[in-house]
Amino acid sequence: MTPGIGSLTFPKLTGTGLAACLAAGLVHQGYAAVATWRGHSGFERHSTRCGSGNIITYHLRRGAPDGPVLVCDAGLMSTSTAWLLVADHLDPAVTVVLYDRAGYRSSLRRCPDAYSLSESVNDLVDVVTVALGGRRTCVLAGHSLGGYLVHRAAAAAPELVEGVVLVDPTHPRELLHSPRQREGARAADMTIRLGPWTTLFGGGLLLDKREMFAFARGTAHHRALRLEVSASATWRAARREWGHSYAFMIDGGRPLDRLEIPVSVIAAEQTLRNSPEHRELLEEYVSSGTRGEVTTIADATHFSVVSGTGTAALTAKAIEGMLGDGRQEQREAA
Repeated sequence: MTPGIGSLTFPKLTGTGLAACLAAGLVHQGYAAVATWRGHSGFERHSTRCGSGNIITYHLRRGAPDGPVLVCDAGLMSTSTAWLLVADHLDPAVTVVLYDRAGYRSSLRRCPDAYSLSESVNDLVDVVTVALGGRRTCVLAGHSLGGYLVHRAAAAAPELVEGVVLVDPTHPRELLHSPRQREGARAADMTIRLGPWTTLFGGGLLLDKREMFAFARGTAHHRALRLEVSASATWRAARREWGHSYAFMIDGGRPLDRLEIPVSVIAAEQTLRNSPEHRELLEEYVSSGTRGEVTTIADATHFSVVSGTGTAALTAKAIEGMLGDGRQEQREAA
């Protein structure tokens, strides 16, 4: 018998194992946290204190002075990093603003009130106002939950927004509309609730694997995507947003706002293949604006549509084709 082992009881062995897992988890969390606080190459890093009290970080890449401005919002448990590959494929004339909602990366939540989606919507309006300097309008683009948020932000600040592009967006009625998505949401609920504790005890090391983000392999952002999803802070922010959003969607949400600007949708092929009934909700988004269409990205999944090798380039091309719709409409109205 190995010396010392026989003297250890099962509780002591268990405690030692848990302590080792916690130590490994904390070390990994520290490494992931440092990585997620870095800026993005080629972007200026700024921060602003919003009316909510939150301190939001945004990243600005300047394009042509008279070119379009695109402001991008990420999905649940995603950050500004998720949009980097799309940004890499956009025309350099496009000014790009990427930002992180409160709790993600270096954006800090300081709002004293209970979380609501309105908090994130108002923060986005504040970021757009500061980033544009009150001199220009922009196109808002949002992926997943970010799609729903930018749609509401466009309604809250119509003077700032000339168009909306929704990439595989969350719809407030999707859990009532699709039994498949409602079943998936039930499974996701427990995972997201336990996520912060799981990552703290070393679960982040299991999440930080190559295959989870295989769709982004070979890109400059693959490593950052893997680290961010394994960070406990990412899971805490996601749990806060999910807790409100899940109940909101189970209850049926609220009617979509009517926008006097173009609303276009980019859908992942897998999303429509798995839930064909979802197209009806995407068409409802398009109908909420003055013009627009649903464009499907072949071979794309819900996540690879913005971060995948090959598919992100197709998404960028589709977005570029939609950037001029709002300006064209303004010229026609004039």
